[in-house]
Amino acid sequence: MKLPLLFKQTAIRSSAIFLVKIFGLIGRIFLTRLVGAEGVGLYQIAYSYYGLILMIITGGLPTTLALFTAKNRDQGWLLFKAFSLTIIVAGGISSLLTFWFSSDIARLLGNSELGFAIRCIAPALFAVPLLNMLRGYLQGLERFGMIALSELTEQAVRIAAMLVFVLLYLPNGFSAAVGGGILGTFMGALCAFILLIFACAFSRKPIQAIANPIETTRVNSAFAVVFQTSLLIALTRLLIPASDLIDAVLIQKRLQTAGHSASEAMAMYGVLSGMAVIIVYMPTLLTSALSHTITMKIVADWQDGRMNQFYRRVYAAMELSWIWGWASGLFLYQYSEDISSLFFGTAEAAKPIQYLSFIPLIVGFRELTTSILWAQDRKKVPLAGLIAGICATIILLYFLIPIPGFGYAGAAIALTSMELVAAVWNLQALKLVRSVFFRPSLLIADFLFLAGIMIFASLLSLSFLGLTSSKPMALALEIVIYLGGAGIYMGIRFLYKIRQQL
Repeated sequence: MKLPLLFKQTAIRSSAIFLVKIFGLIGRIFLTRLVGAEGVGLYQIAYSYYGLILMIITGGLPTTLALFTAKNRDQGWLLFKAFSLTIIVAGGISSLLTFWFSSDIARLLGNSELGFAIRCIAPALFAVPLLNMLRGYLQGLERFGMIALSELTEQAVRIAAMLVFVLLYLPNGFSAAVGGGILGTFMGALCAFILLIFACAFSRKPIQAIANPIETTRVNSAFAVVFQTSLLIALTRLLIPASDLIDAVLIQKRLQTAGHSASEAMAMYGVLSGMAVIIVYMPTLLTSALSHTITMKIVADWQDGRMNQFYRRVYAAMELSWIWGWASGLFLYQYSEDISSLFFGTAEAAKPIQYLSFIPLIVGFRELTTSILWAQDRKKVPLAGLIAGICATIILLYFLIPIPGFGYAGAAIALTSMELVAAVWNLQALKLVRSVFFRPSLLIADFLFLAGIMIFASLLSLSFLGLTSSKPMALALEIVIYLGGAGIYMGIRFLYKIRQQL
């Protein structure tokens, strides 16, 4: 049975992202057990700063380069070289400034103990942007295998180096251990970049420069178009790391306003962002991979005027995101305490995981609708939606967290609101619910069927528990029944659709 190309590409991307997420989760588990919730909180704040500066350096250039290269490979190669030089200069300057002013940056982030961690971020700010540019160019060439291999290498090296450095620096305190762990980011990026260079050089399908020079006017025109497009994408993507950094500072401050000490506030932030958020975003790997690979296809459909094919792909992807979001959300809600205890050795993250359990559903829609709008060259819409979502988050964080006993719940509501507002904004702009392809009765049936599987698995587990009195066995049976039933349903529901429409 021959599978369609997009399905194979999605499988490669989803497998790579899944393994990357697994490596990241393993690293986070060990980090949590080594430095505790407070140490994880410090790590998250430092990484929030890193994410913001990284996005400022690269902007939307990798994504825009991928889209442009998919349309014109010759000009894509020239633009890749031109933008790489820009990225080298910007990354070098950012790296030096971060190193020199690390103490001042730490104070601005609200914790002077972050100075060493900020200095350890500096090398990564030079290496990672260049790696992202190369991946963007390869994405445009649809070299998803190379990209997947580099991502796996980067994550494996990063996690291994992080654990080694944390153990080496741990005797000097949590702040030093966190800084040492962040050095793994640079090590992973460096190894991945070297790997990609060798992979491109010895590929079966060599990546060659253009044979004939392209007119300067055409290149300059292309440069202007790419710059304008990347600016809009950059503004859209810049909002997420900016929001993360604002959230990191604001959550701590408002928790202290509610009566928690600075250490308690840092620990609570670590539980929320370093444990619960990591878990609930894990299921989004499927929709991320689908969005990553479907973008090139729907761009071509839209430009060539194949509207029926465009909307068939879009609705097939949206339905897959819908059922996957509900399946994973119900699982996270039902087994939050078991997940928290298993991965982090504490049940403290159980409630935050429950509060955030429907993040996979919402994020899936936001990512897919953003890709659809970009394919239609409507890049201002996701930007406006994210701005509205971030504004809602900041307001809710400020007012909800100080309410007595409402710390985790208030933060979870605020964080969910950003994704929800952005997703609804995009959906409203696309008007997808008005299309003939929209089938609400089937979507309702999906939810009811999954909920029914969960109820059936729980009842059967209770019956089994009454017979054996073995809670681990009963829980394992319940999980196997639910995952098996949901997996079979998704396979039946989407196998034909994937083959025919994606």
